[in-house]
Amino acid sequence: MLYADYNYYTNEYIGELSDETFKAQILKASKIIDRNINTVLDEIKISKLSKKAQDELKYTACVLVDLLEHKNKSDNTKLNSLSIDGVSKTFKSISVEEYKASLRNALGFLPDELTRYL
Repeated sequence: MLYADYNYYTNEYIGELSDETFKAQILKASKIIDRNINTVLDEIKISKLSKKAQDELKYTACVLVDLLEHKNKSDNTKLNSLSIDGVSKTFKSISVEEYKASLRNALGFLPDELTRYL
């Protein structure tokens, strides 16, 4: 089950990824959420959540989409620094520790009713 759609991502969350990139990451983000909640969510359970909890679930999915894409770009960047005739370019990569910390932070946005007793 996907916990956010591109319309929410662009209009509410104000994300900047393309529709294609969003679609490539939202399934992974939703699977991460599934592994970190205390129930199996379906449309009925989501509809019974408060509006605030539904928004927190969508927001968390969007944060994870951005984090996964940032990590993906970082993993594909081989060059850390380049300097030619005084012009310098540095590519910021995300370390494993930074990724894990960002992931913990993102999962902190999940609604309490889905993470209680874990």
